[in-house]
Amino acid sequence: MTTRTVFLAGYLVIGLALAGLVLLSRRAPSAVAGPTELARAATRRRAGRVIVFLAGWWIGFHVLARSG
Repeated sequence: MTTRTVFLAGYLVIGLALAGLVLLSRRAPSAVAGPTELARAATRRRAGRVIVFLAGWWIGFHVLARSG
């Protein structure tokens, strides 16, 4: 198994977990916070915005830069 396969599997797991979160939050909105609420909570402070930005940049750079 190559490193690329491991990372792609990890991205797939994260995507499936996010999809599951969306389904759960629509089924029981009072029990489970949805992705929008989690994003708002994460970006409420400046440090959270910086961390979210850097994480998005890192993922985007590694996915887009190595796909070519």
